[in-house]
Amino acid sequence: MAVFPSFLADITILFGICAQMLLLDIRIKDLKGSRRIFFWVGNLLVLAVNIALSLVLPTDQYMKLYILVVHVPIFFIFWITAKTSAIKVIFALFTAVFLIYPANVVLTIVSQTSKGLYPAGFLIAYMAACAVILLVIYRFFRTNFNYLIKNYSGLSFIKLCLLPLAYYIANYWLGLYNYAADKAAGVFTLRTLFFIITLTAYVLILDIAKSAGEKEALQGVKIALSLRLESAEHQLSALQATQEQAVVYRHDMRHHLALIGGYLTDGDMEKADKYVRLAQADIEDITPNRYCENNTVNLILSSFAAKAKRNGVLFSVDAQLPQALSISETELCALLSNGLENAIEAAAQAADEQFRKARISCQTHKGNLLIFIENSFTGELAMENGLPQSLREGHGFGVKSMAMIAEKYNGYCSLEAKGEIFTLRIVLPL
Repeated sequence: MAVFPSFLADITILFGICAQMLLLDIRIKDLKGSRRIFFWVGNLLVLAVNIALSLVLPTDQYMKLYILVVHVPIFFIFWITAKTSAIKVIFALFTAVFLIYPANVVLTIVSQTSKGLYPAGFLIAYMAACAVILLVIYRFFRTNFNYLIKNYSGLSFIKLCLLPLAYYIANYWLGLYNYAADKAAGVFTLRTLFFIITLTAYVLILDIAKSAGEKEALQGVKIALSLRLESAEHQLSALQATQEQAVVYRHDMRHHLALIGGYLTDGDMEKADKYVRLAQADIEDITPNRYCENNTVNLILSSFAAKAKRNGVLFSVDAQLPQALSISETELCALLSNGLENAIEAAAQAADEQFRKARISCQTHKGNLLIFIENSFTGELAMENGLPQSLREGHGFGVKSMAMIAEKYNGYCSLEAKGEIFTLRIVLPL
């Protein structure tokens, strides 16, 4: 067998291995122990056998054995390595065979138009085409294909495999492994037509997978945001219960005063002083500060003022809100609570205690509710699409909740990190 076709076969095998690694989401670093050894040894053995056979068999005879000496062993290697169902590995294998065709087209064009480049130029053109296809797989195919592999059942893949299998059979019939037939103009045209039809079907399938993945992700976000609003409602109920306790405590104040009077009459100054301090602490714990005319806002701000104090964060408030607002109490609680919770937690992480600061300003202006929250923070903060990205699983929904509420009211939600100061601005039409 000539050396040039052997080199082409080796490059094709390497392409198929790399393509299937991307399509099945196999990473070398994730393979441990015997699986990694099996993967390396198995694929190297396939390449070695290919080289050996190319040296002793004629080209036509070797290409007839190509499926048995390349595709079959590579299937078993990936089946064992990926630890997934056989039908999914077959689908990935057929897909890799399908996606190599554009590289064959490039090789055919170069061989027909630039014969002077033979053989080094042909090999370079073929390798470059394979590299571009792998980049396309990584950029456009991988994510949605991985979603198919992880979420679709084996029965679904039996149906999906009919697509690349039909392409595979049609091209085998047209001389897939026959270099002489591949050069015929009529065969080249038919193979290209089959490729375009199959590619269109693949695009539709992957687009459906993309839509399903996005719908699933949005459903997860919707559930998380609903839980956030439910949490805000429970928090508001707890704060209102605390306010009711304060009313009861004030109502029972005469009893406390009577007891203190009794201690003073008996001359027990120590007990009187101790009871006064205890009563004062209880009252401070349950009595909200009055920042503005809106009782709900006073409750929320008082709660986070206490939290800031516990975390050593200097917390300042400028609130000028009326008693009634058109926005629901639950959504108002979600806006203020999510914003202040993030601000206080971030400020509390500062190593310098003097730098632990957070402040809020909320007021109405020209028919709009204006909320401004500013806090100090340390470290790196990644922003994507105007939203900070949390590295902790299950976090980051507070910001999305605020953005969702702002969008509902056709308002505006802006987050900015500049230097070591993080700023949240919310504008809601009332």
